[in-house]
Amino acid sequence: MISELIQNYGKLGIQGVLVILMVWLVWYLIRSIMGMFKNELKVLHKDSLLNARLNRKSIKMQKTLIGQFTGLAEYLNRHFNGNFDKVNFKKKDKKNGRK
Repeated sequence: MISELIQNYGKLGIQGVLVILMVWLVWYLIRSIMGMFKNELKVLHKDSLLNARLNRKSIKMQKTLIGQFTGLAEYLNRHFNGNFDKVNFKKKDKKNGRK
């Protein structure tokens, strides 16, 4: 048995080296793929935080705009339409064009 191992030492050595290289290659590829996924998830997380912040900002702007809509409509009428009348959107009369 020992004499067979000595005779096949070259074949066993080459097979062992190939197995070790294959295991290392698989480990390296898995590690690099997981690193790419980790980086992509970081970028997606950063983008989602930016998107959430911009959404909050736009909601605040819309609330401010809705709160100041009467003033904005008056400003637009005064400067672009030449109409100096106050616009009242709370009343439902035909003066302001609403029914």
